[in-house]
Amino acid sequence: MMKKYSGKPSKQRKRHFNAPLHKKHKLVAAHLDSKLRGKLGARSLPLRKGDKVRVMRGDFKDHEGEITKVDLKALKVYIDGAVVEKADGTRIEYPIHPSNIEIIEVDRKDEIRDKAIERKGE
Repeated sequence: MMKKYSGKPSKQRKRHFNAPLHKKHKLVAAHLDSKLRGKLGARSLPLRKGDKVRVMRGDFKDHEGEITKVDLKALKVYIDGAVVEKADGTRIEYPIHPSNIEIIEVDRKDEIRDKAIERKGE
């Protein structure tokens, strides 16, 4: 029986960065806060615009804010208030990797997300 995928790190990275968008959606997921974990019965969820999150690592550690944009192509998330000032004085949102984020409040506006949470909690 043949192995399905190569274990070579270079090929793993290639598959990671060249993955189609429907697969990248799962890669843009983050852990839930310990209080939410017990309530929802899940460990992690894919990030969505409107979720309230806390930054766990990096320059914006302990910063809490709402997700304003999810960039599936670059595998980055933009958070309200996580802003840097460029040399010319303009302020831009700083992209943060989803692995450095913890979800503290889930945006449950649509029923599709509710169904996904129920499936995970089973």
